[in-house]
Amino acid sequence: MSAPFVTQLRTHGPTIDLSTGAAEAFVIRGQVHEAWDAVRLQVSASTTVAAVKLAALAALMADERDPAAYMAKVGGTEIRDESLPLSAVGVRAGTTVLVHARRRRPIR
Repeated sequence: MSAPFVTQLRTHGPTIDLSTGAAEAFVIRGQVHEAWDAVRLQVSASTTVAAVKLAALAALMADERDPAAYMAKVGGTEIRDESLPLSAVGVRAGTTVLVHARRRRPIR
């Protein structure tokens, strides 16, 4: 299956596989706001929101030590329970999961 066009826009590096070999794997974007960049992630419906958030942070902000300081959003809505599978929060092929800091940081 080919990836949706939106997953190919301004993405960093190769596709990160979080699907654990699932037959129904699909591609989404994991975008980290503070990095101004995104990665392609191959996931399954049972992949958790937390796994997507951690993979995006690891790929784009390797020096970040506290993933709890970041939140994940889908369609503009914060996902408070990150242990939920992607299927439960409405993620499908081509969806962007936005990861950004919970608190604003001062500009220096």
